[in-house]
Order: sequence, then C-alpha cells, then structure tokens
Amino acid sequence: MIVVVGRVITDASKRAQMIEVAQKVAAASREEAGCIEYRVFEDTEQPNRFVFVEEWADEEALQKHFRTPHIAEFMQAVPETIVAPPDVKFHRVASTQDLSEVGAG
Repeated sequence: MIVVVGRVITDASKRAQMIEVAQKVAAASREEAGCIEYRVFEDTEQPNRFVFVEEWADEEALQKHFRTPHIAEFMQAVPETIVAPPDVKFHRVASTQDLSEVGAG
C-alpha cells in the first residue's frame, strides 16, 4: 500500500476555493480502481491548513491516478488556492495492524 500525505496552506480569502477544489478531486479519486481511501482534513489548531490523506493499493494504481483528467485539473487549480509550496510525502507501507492487534505493552 502507498499512503500519500499532502499538506497545503491557504488563507481566509481562498479557503472556500480550496475546499471546493479538494472535495472535487477527493470524490473523483475515490472512484478510481486501486484507491483505498482519499480524504481531506482541515487542521483544527492552525486555520487554513489542510491535509490530504490518500491510500493506494499499489504503485500502478497511483501512477494511473496521476494520469487522470481530474488530477490534471487539480494540479492546474491548486496553485491559485495556496499561499506556500505544498508538502507532499509518499509512504510505502509494508504491513498494517488494527488498534485491536497492537499489544498494550
């Protein structure tokens, strides 16, 4: 699994536009084969900071995602909504455990 975590900063005047762009790309991405989850969250302690969390089945699904029309549209729209360079990290996950599977120590 590949987990993508993207952080962006907007300002009050661009916040509504950011939410619209984010919701549109998230909804379209969740329809793609290989997308396990795609959500956008707003930081509750720092206004106008958003975190995109994506989970992809594998590299092939992620690469197909990058070639979709909605990602091209997102990449064109997002620079108008942010006030600092985005911070995007790709994490390759070897295994995952549910909280119930983790020992209390």
